[in-house]
Amino acid sequence: MNQPQKTASTTAKEAVIGVFLVDDHQLVRQGLRTILRRAPGIEVVGEASSGEEALALVKEIKPDVILMDIRMDGADGFKSLKQIKKVCPDTAFIMLTVYDSELYAAEAIRTGASGYITKDCTRELLINGIRVVSQGGTVWQEGILRRATRGLSGLSEEGTGGDLTPQIVEQLTPRELEILALLAEGYGNKQICTRLNLADITVKKYIKNILTKLGVSNRTHAALMAVRLGLT
Repeated sequence: MNQPQKTASTTAKEAVIGVFLVDDHQLVRQGLRTILRRAPGIEVVGEASSGEEALALVKEIKPDVILMDIRMDGADGFKSLKQIKKVCPDTAFIMLTVYDSELYAAEAIRTGASGYITKDCTRELLINGIRVVSQGGTVWQEGILRRATRGLSGLSEEGTGGDLTPQIVEQLTPRELEILALLAEGYGNKQICTRLNLADITVKKYIKNILTKLGVSNRTHAALMAVRLGLT
């Protein structure tokens, strides 16, 4: 028996990425809404002027991606990220800030953000970044991930891996090293599947093995390790 096929409208609806804006400047939020309104497959599903306000709203909305400012009245973006992660563990965060700071980028890594972009970025970088992190990838302002390594000297204390000894590197298979390099370049699972012609379940298994062998908690930390290994 033929299976019922999805209509174009249903497919389009399922493909929409829900984005939530957190910034204490109304003009910034307005500008972001204008930009994202013109991006196919992306919808602004809510906004807040503070981390506290965002926490109260996202519990029900559960957006796919949150664009989070860092310096705001009340709780800063990093503290708010940690709080929101507890109620929306599947939501991806992009820190969107005026600060091109390696220390802030390092803190973004520590707190589990999937990306770090400055507010003077191009429209294309912002939109592509949202799409990438919604699929499990990462996006970092050019050069910031490499510079952030200088702000993360205490990785082992944060549960993000210890010294990169040859023994740790040798634990990774050639395929795992290949996938780790792609993680560092910001590839999501679907992109890795396409690039390497692998099934989704296979890629997930490889990534799980990589995180375990490196002793890190998420793919952002793994990407940082790849930078430190010189894979990018």
